[in-house]
Amino acid sequence: MLNATPPPVSYTELPLGPLDAEKIEAVWRYDPADAHQQLVLPDGRVDLVAHCAVQPSGGVTSVWLVIAGPADRPALVALRPGTIVMGVRFHIGWVGACLGIEPGALRNRTLTGVDAEQALGPWLSHLLCADTLLAVEFALRAAASALASRACVTAAHRRALEAIHRMKLRLVAQLPSPGGTTTTYAAAPASRTLRRDMVTVAGLPLRTLAGILRFQQAMVLLGAQGASLGDVALVSGYADQAHMTREFRRFGGFTPAVPQSAPLVRLDARSP
Repeated sequence: MLNATPPPVSYTELPLGPLDAEKIEAVWRYDPADAHQQLVLPDGRVDLVAHCAVQPSGGVTSVWLVIAGPADRPALVALRPGTIVMGVRFHIGWVGACLGIEPGALRNRTLTGVDAEQALGPWLSHLLCADTLLAVEFALRAAASALASRACVTAAHRRALEAIHRMKLRLVAQLPSPGGTTTTYAAAPASRTLRRDMVTVAGLPLRTLAGILRFQQAMVLLGAQGASLGDVALVSGYADQAHMTREFRRFGGFTPAVPQSAPLVRLDARSP
């Protein structure tokens, strides 16, 4: 059961620095106020996550590593007392090329222990031996940089990446401009080949991924002051408010009238 009154979300994205922005979307940190079960919403991405047990002095006593795969349903993550979570989020469609893992095999799954060790290889030991949060962040960045550098792009991969970028453009174009107008960005019909490529590259069907991105965008809009449910449904591209409610139940487990507190991923048309 979801928390009726979830604690405030203390989620921060850190500067990307010299990391490859084509493949890596964000380096982030989450400082929970206390031990609880945190709602995590599907966003179509894959994250390399380090749960750090932190002493009052600031030292890290242990690191628990997780590779969180692309999801199409919400999940609850147990946060332990004295834990700070840090992670690297890969752009949609890049984790297979970077980690050498079939994204579909990670759908609604997490890798830990030996499975994570096989995916990360020698970079895992640096993470597990880190004794400060700065060392954890440095090891995460080093692992992400090394993984991104070995990515190999196929023709199918490139087709899927271009389709993902067009999908983002369409969603961002629907947002009102400062003058109150919106832009129409036509969707190209998806071929059978493209639909197959998308599952292979992103681990999620094309329509499911589009629904997840629209859901995340609608969640961001709901947080805007004075936004009505009808306006959010219209701007986000839902057929009507009832359609938005069905999609919220599917991807969040709640309704737009009673949204839950969770970290959100904001769309950027400039991203790859």
